[in-house]
Amino acid sequence: MKRLLTLLILIATSGSNLIASHMMGGDIAYECISPGKYKFVIKIYRDCRGIPFNNPDIGMFCKDGSNYINVNYTRTAINDLTEKCPTDPKPCNPSNTTVGARGIEEHVFEAMVDFNSSPYKALKDAGCCEIMIKVEQNARNNALTTLTAGTFYTDAMINICAIGDKCNTSPQLSTPPVAIICCNKPFIFNNGVREVIDGDSLSYSLVNPLKGNNTNETYTGNFTPQIPMTPFCPPNRGVMNCKPIPGAKPPRGFYFDKETGDIVFTPTKCDEAGVIVIRIDEWRKNPDTKKWELIGFTKRDMQLIVEICGANNPPYFSDNNKYSVCEGNKICFNVVSKDDPFLPNQTVPDTLVLSWNFGIPQGTFRIVDPSAREKTAEFCWETKIGDARPNAYTFTATVKDNNCDDPALANKGYNITVKPKARAIRTYTLGKCGWLNFKATAVDTINQDPKNYRYQFTIRDSSNSGIPYYMTYSQIDSFKFKRGGKYIIEHYIINSRYNCPTIYTDTVIIPPVLDVELAFCKDTFVCEGQSLTLKPEIENGIPSYHYHWESPLDSFNNKDTLNQFTLFKPKSSSTIMLELTDKNQCLDRDTI
Repeated sequence: MKRLLTLLILIATSGSNLIASHMMGGDIAYECISPGKYKFVIKIYRDCRGIPFNNPDIGMFCKDGSNYINVNYTRTAINDLTEKCPTDPKPCNPSNTTVGARGIEEHVFEAMVDFNSSPYKALKDAGCCEIMIKVEQNARNNALTTLTAGTFYTDAMINICAIGDKCNTSPQLSTPPVAIICCNKPFIFNNGVREVIDGDSLSYSLVNPLKGNNTNETYTGNFTPQIPMTPFCPPNRGVMNCKPIPGAKPPRGFYFDKETGDIVFTPTKCDEAGVIVIRIDEWRKNPDTKKWELIGFTKRDMQLIVEICGANNPPYFSDNNKYSVCEGNKICFNVVSKDDPFLPNQTVPDTLVLSWNFGIPQGTFRIVDPSAREKTAEFCWETKIGDARPNAYTFTATVKDNNCDDPALANKGYNITVKPKARAIRTYTLGKCGWLNFKATAVDTINQDPKNYRYQFTIRDSSNSGIPYYMTYSQIDSFKFKRGGKYIIEHYIINSRYNCPTIYTDTVIIPPVLDVELAFCKDTFVCEGQSLTLKPEIENGIPSYHYHWESPLDSFNNKDTLNQFTLFKPKSSSTIMLELTDKNQCLDRDTI
């Protein structure tokens, strides 16, 4: 390691090579001020052992390289991002000068771009849709071991056609880049992406470092964008493409999570210096075509230098980081940080500081026991109806230890997918004679297959208790009420893909309907040989009536159409049924 450090210092202090040692990465973000007007924030990271950094080349052009425009910018800040103990002085001091101590310095540049006004309107007038903004500077650090160092170049894109007259603010990166990582110790990193303004869908990928527009840097050996540095791959030393196991101790292989953007690996080559570039694509559904469109992308280009560190294990997270919840429900889970003492050298275990990047502003992040050495936070979020969307909500947790002189940290992304609750519009239509027609129509918020929905109607009396009068699993059905009054209908709907049901409780009022009752109890006793005459009680019917008597059932005598019926001298138990029809052709039956 001393040999590498000496080399870097020589580069930073020797003639023509001096200029080639200071570029360590960068990223570009933009914020919509009003439709067509944007503030671009360009952050460039400098190795403090290199020459001062001034006047980067920042430009804007069509994706095909045409209509190039120089962008006017202002440097608004220079920040020292080096992780040090609170009592230690920052190494990049004074700022933007050549110093001997290793450190990483953030230079912030801002530019206002209005595509509605000159000179940037020329891009819009030329029919450009995907507009690139780039920053370029000579040169990447020539101490890099994984690729041939050239001009530093990074870019971002905004699709002004897909956005139209709407706004788009790019994802914001809340986690500073890391410059130094420890050999043979886990490296756990997340960029801390925040997409809280527009709620667009994001995807992550590892891409090539650039040295010019559409011009890749050249990797050495077997390095690729997907395996840009040498990971721990037992048992064969030198193997790089083993299956990643991020949860192993230590992590194996080079792991990149395309859903969260997490990077996890254990560097094993202690004199390695490499570059990792993460691209964040931003997608939005076109309201007319219903298709997803790429509306922009940003990148994080960062250089990592592997060094032999002291007697300290970095902290880590021990819990799951992907969850789901039905919209309108509350979700709570713990974010658990851990730190294993470096035995036998470390006699005093580290105390951890756990925080988050407020990536889900509606949520809360509470440290369960502030006095604990290893911190646990409870994250809670009371979601609302309407929060469901195809892409996950994200936040990043960061844990730092208090080890000196080698403080360590870890970042981890957490994804929460809010699933849509199945919802329905219920339609109830009164028919004649006590009939009720009912129908459920699914309210589709994210273009679901209608075959995924399941329905259930349950009808009970006004107390909404006891055995239901009727239950059906049909989306469309009908039911005839024997009596008028108030009834409760429960409707259950679920989408089998998401398993987020909704239960509706509706009240219906049924008008009075034809009701016929034979004027005896259901079980009536008579003596053998004694005749019995029945006459019905009728309510809510419209005269004149048509009578239809049967005894025994399924028999019919044309004479049995009078308003009363006589059972002559029965010799055994009998059943009598009356079917009554009124003037409106409403029908009711009663049986004794």
